[in-house]
Amino acid sequence: MILACPMISALSIFRKKYPIILPDDKHAMSRGSIEPEVLEIMARLRRGGYKAYLVGGCVRDLLLGKKPKDFDIATDARPRQVKQLFRRCFLIGRRFRLAHVYISGDRFVEVATFRAAVDPDELKDGGRYAANNVFGSIEEDAQRRDFTINSLYFNSADSSVVDYTGGLRDLEKRLLRSIGDPARRFADDPVRIIRAARFCAQLGFKPSARDLKAARMCSHRIKEANDQRLREELLKILRCGASEGTMRNLIHFGLMAEWLPELAPGRYHDALFARLTVVDRRRMKGEELPVSVLVTALLYDLFVEATGATGGRQSFQESYIILKERFGELAQRMRLPRMEWDNICNTAARQMVLMQPGGGKNWKRFEKKFSGNIYFPHAILFFEILVEATGRHAEQLAYWKKVSQPAEARSSAVRPPASDRRERPEKAARPEAKAEDAGGTPKPKKRRRPRGPRKRHPQQQQPPAGGVPA
Repeated sequence: MILACPMISALSIFRKKYPIILPDDKHAMSRGSIEPEVLEIMARLRRGGYKAYLVGGCVRDLLLGKKPKDFDIATDARPRQVKQLFRRCFLIGRRFRLAHVYISGDRFVEVATFRAAVDPDELKDGGRYAANNVFGSIEEDAQRRDFTINSLYFNSADSSVVDYTGGLRDLEKRLLRSIGDPARRFADDPVRIIRAARFCAQLGFKPSARDLKAARMCSHRIKEANDQRLREELLKILRCGASEGTMRNLIHFGLMAEWLPELAPGRYHDALFARLTVVDRRRMKGEELPVSVLVTALLYDLFVEATGATGGRQSFQESYIILKERFGELAQRMRLPRMEWDNICNTAARQMVLMQPGGGKNWKRFEKKFSGNIYFPHAILFFEILVEATGRHAEQLAYWKKVSQPAEARSSAVRPPASDRRERPEKAARPEAKAEDAGGTPKPKKRRRPRGPRKRHPQQQQPPAGGVPA
């Protein structure tokens, strides 16, 4: 529940003219759920004569009883004024001028200035970039945000929640609604359609009827979006813990056919959803999964279809080459770095060997090289996801886990208990020590010839990018 006091009617509050202000005793947020360093940043801004609000996803998540991933602050202080207040503050961004205030070695809080609602066409110079950096009031800043549930402000001065767009009402209804005309907002920035699909999956919300209609109408515009932003959104989806639901929403919105048409055919969906469910389960437990494993989980059906279901240890190098050549254009479109794409192709190609361990007189030598290869950890990790998703190849997985067990662990696993082990015989005493014990004069030690500098062996180099060593 968002409202903490049952005596207050939600409808009576939502009938009020905006802004709606909920005092600290009328909502579920508390200052104790906010990190002390974040409270200190807002307190310093107030001491400097500026306003300071928490805004965005952190307020939404705290009102829903969830733990926020990070905290964002909005203020009327200009970026350079923020920088003057904090020693470890850096200004970044061209699209949005932001201040990053560091609270530890690698953690920072994002502080943004209120922005005005300006039409880029009205500006003579700078276009959209200039429009994004025209400063304004908190009311204008609220209207610039994407969805109503992300446009709630927590006032650090009196711990009240301020709503300018109806976000409190939509949280109660579990509804995702754009601020303003959704068709225009999606046309201006089609990446918002992807964000809408992800928010609905993560929060268990439904899009409004207008938003759903606008998303389907504007889905073709996703081809106009920046490829780098699309890559970032894809990784957010795969890491958010709700990738399976997000992909279902993207298909429902009609966006999948425009963004990743290779995955649009329905014959891939069941297997894809099963793998993503396993990925989500692991992510919700806090497990970090490398990009190569996440992307392989997304595209694996395409890889299997391209290389065929046969394979074996004699053909995984050929499978690697086929994947590199056939899906090179897709990798470029997804803005995957070359080394990352090599890892993905290696991870997928090695599944053939993992599924079908071979035999013969040379198998043990091949097995040792294969399991000791730098690409093996990612390959076996994805194989675990595949086994969990399909329920098949469990015996092969157990076999490869035993093979890949470090030599020390294998030897300790079969080592007899201490009571059964023979004691090591003591070493014989040195002749010099015997002479000293007998009271004799110890013999002088022989002087050793000085040795030259030791030759250092060159460090073992990693295989070149693009290679497929066994």
